[in-house]
Amino acid sequence: MMRNIEKYRNAFIDVLDLEEDDVCEDLALGVTREWDSIGHMALISEIEDVFDVSLDSEWITEFNSYLSGMELLKRLGVDFINE
Repeated sequence: MMRNIEKYRNAFIDVLDLEEDDVCEDLALGVTREWDSIGHMALISEIEDVFDVSLDSEWITEFNSYLSGMELLKRLGVDFINE
């Protein structure tokens, strides 16, 4: 079974068409070339599907980096540590 951190990383790889080595904590909306507004909506959709969560508009604007996405998922009950 895939761990949550792997599912999260794979969402970035699949949606933004990144290489495994390109996924890091430095990824950010508007900074990472592939992560533009269209990529952002696709990424949100993928994360909602993969983790069976729903992000409201306020949280969508907070989700602007790799780490902020993990923080939002933690607040929604997704565990990245004890899985």
